[in-house]
Amino acid sequence: MKNHFMTALLCFCMSGTIAIAQQKKPTTTTTKKPTTTVKTTTSKTPAKTTTTKTTTTTTTSPVVTAPVEEKKTTTTTTTTTSPTNNSQTNTPSSTTTIQSSGPSKGNKTKPTPEPKPEKVREPKPERERPAREPKPEKVRKPRESSGDKGGVSFGLRAEANQVFSFESGGSLDIAPGVNAGLIVNIPISEAIAIQPEVLYSMANVKVSVGADYDKTTTGSILAPITFNIKLGQGPTKFMINPGGYADYLLSFNSEESTGGVKTSVTGDLTNVDRFGYGAVLGLGVKLGGGLMIETRAFYDLKNSNNKSILATFGIGYMF
Repeated sequence: MKNHFMTALLCFCMSGTIAIAQQKKPTTTTTKKPTTTVKTTTSKTPAKTTTTKTTTTTTTSPVVTAPVEEKKTTTTTTTTTSPTNNSQTNTPSSTTTIQSSGPSKGNKTKPTPEPKPEKVREPKPERERPAREPKPEKVRKPRESSGDKGGVSFGLRAEANQVFSFESGGSLDIAPGVNAGLIVNIPISEAIAIQPEVLYSMANVKVSVGADYDKTTTGSILAPITFNIKLGQGPTKFMINPGGYADYLLSFNSEESTGGVKTSVTGDLTNVDRFGYGAVLGLGVKLGGGLMIETRAFYDLKNSNNKSILATFGIGYMF
């Protein structure tokens, strides 16, 4: 029993000693920044409880492109002052610090964008359109052949021919033939051109005595070369075509009628000179579009006793 009493007394003394030691050393709590210092005072006034709430706001400037973050730190300090009767004893004070940091929810602020200046569209000045001049009326010009434009031109010719004799006392019947072939016009200047031709010529010579007659038909290649001289400024021009020609005899046929009996003979050209030559002169008019009308005369210069001409009248067209 005695041992139990001693043990309880010893525990009581030790607990009292520990309590006194704790009263002499006040309990302090160290907090993170910001630091708060608490002073404890003792007075004879009744015990008062003082609560100090300190709010520290730290604003961190964000990068230009990041929103602003706000950190709030709240520190609450409670100080208790208790009086002592007839003695000055420092009463321990308890300090409680509550710190919270971090961005507050719902308080994120974004940088206010600067309003863009409104673009003011300046009205475009109206362009003055020049007054349209009335279009001149189109005058259709007659189509010109390539020869009139200064280039080499080609054409066709077809004409009727007739042999006329100048012998005294002789008369020839009307027996028309035909010339047809190609024309080439080679201009030298605006008014003069060289004009070679290649024609097939079939000519008839008929002499009648009463009811009897004698008819000769020849076929040949006729190649005249002339100077094509054009007179005039408009589309219609007069033409003078002097020059010469050469021919080559291809066939010779003779037909006789005596007393109502007809006889036809084909000439033998084996020992006959087939080449001939002579002079030619043409007069005509050239219409717009390449059409031309012309009359010509061919005179044989190979036979000195020749007293006849081959006259032609026909049309041609130059492309």
